[in-house]
Amino acid sequence: MDLLKDTIEQTDAEALGLYLSEPSPTNRFGIGLVAEVNGTVVGIAAGAGIVLGLPELEVPEEEITRKIGILDVLAVDPAYRRKGIGALLCDTLVTTFQDGGHALMLAQLAAGKHSLVPLYESWGWTVGAIGAGLAIEIGPHQLVISEDPDTRTAWAPLTAKVRTIPGPTPWGSIVSGLFD
Repeated sequence: MDLLKDTIEQTDAEALGLYLSEPSPTNRFGIGLVAEVNGTVVGIAAGAGIVLGLPELEVPEEEITRKIGILDVLAVDPAYRRKGIGALLCDTLVTTFQDGGHALMLAQLAAGKHSLVPLYESWGWTVGAIGAGLAIEIGPHQLVISEDPDTRTAWAPLTAKVRTIPGPTPWGSIVSGLFD
């Protein structure tokens, strides 16, 4: 945790144990990255496969965790922002998930962080409306994940099979092709 000093809030750092510990059956999809400049940590990124288990879904929980990843933390020291470090961390994390077979990446952006919307869009992510979550197709089911009135959901497909289809839902489009 000393590596993260002055990069993120200490309370946030405590939640990163999932990514900084040895792999186990419960965190084998967790990945943590650190960016250093001359031996000083200037940025971090961490992500994991999402945990989504609903009894009515025909797709096993582990398969969902293997297909949908979430970028949980992306932080760059303010003195090193606008130098491409955040983009490099994000791209490296996304590529790692893509190489591991994931089909979709998600991120939750705090509703008040309006400056993050064009940043994520410049990285090729789609950013939804505040509180809307993301409608996804899992087998014959359509459900909304990441609904939170204090966040926006951003997403990026990691394979050409993942696409949006117009849907008659309040959320508009539905992400499809995850489990084809």
